[in-house]
Amino acid sequence: MIELVLVVCLLSQPDECSVERPAFQEPFHNVVSCTRNGYISAVQWQMSHPRYSVRRWRCEPPST
Repeated sequence: MIELVLVVCLLSQPDECSVERPAFQEPFHNVVSCTRNGYISAVQWQMSHPRYSVRRWRCEPPST
């Protein structure tokens, strides 16, 4: 399994950033799937969190 990792920043304070690992109903099964669909998922996350901006995103194995 692969998870999407987002670096998000507050719109009101652009220097205030954090790392988010959003949980989606269907996890990515491989890096290719995450790479193809990660952007769409990042946009969906941003649309549901209007106070934030997605600065970067990447795909990586789940953290333990």
